[in-house]
Amino acid sequence: MRIGFKAALAVAAVMVGIATGAGAQAAPLGAEHAALARFAGHWTVKQSYWTSPDKPPVIDQGEADLAMVLDGRHLRQDLRIAGQDKPFEGLGYIGYDTAAKTFFSTWMDVNFTGLIVARGAYDAAAGRYTFVGETPDFDHLGQSIPLREVLTRQDDDHFTYAYYETRDGRESQAVRLDYTRVR
Repeated sequence: MRIGFKAALAVAAVMVGIATGAGAQAAPLGAEHAALARFAGHWTVKQSYWTSPDKPPVIDQGEADLAMVLDGRHLRQDLRIAGQDKPFEGLGYIGYDTAAKTFFSTWMDVNFTGLIVARGAYDAAAGRYTFVGETPDFDHLGQSIPLREVLTRQDDDHFTYAYYETRDGRESQAVRLDYTRVR
């Protein structure tokens, strides 16, 4: 039996409504969401990228636009770097899951077809978010590499993002992004 596109779309809409409890109250926003909203704005970005732990980083410049989306529930980042070899573009989200009581980070970019998902926590005293997850290992298809992301807010106009990978039991920094707000 074949059903038309419109009928399939209607069935899908009903199923999503059932699965998500359509008509139910949206999860309330908290202080965690307000803290993420402080990152919204236009930023210049200095990228340091290590191709090997024993070599100095390649330095590139770029910009990022960060905005709260979906009624203030998630922080979206559009990152553009004018790389020396080729331009780089990435899209990421950071949010706070009120049900799981944890922060999460997602990332996708022009260098791979997958999605990185990491979970973590916020240390208010240090102004630091730390996430852990895995990234695909492009040298060994089907395998993954442990990762750690650290986002540190220095003040309203400056923050850093550091990305670490663990290979052969040794963690090393692969990327550092230094953000400065454009006023």
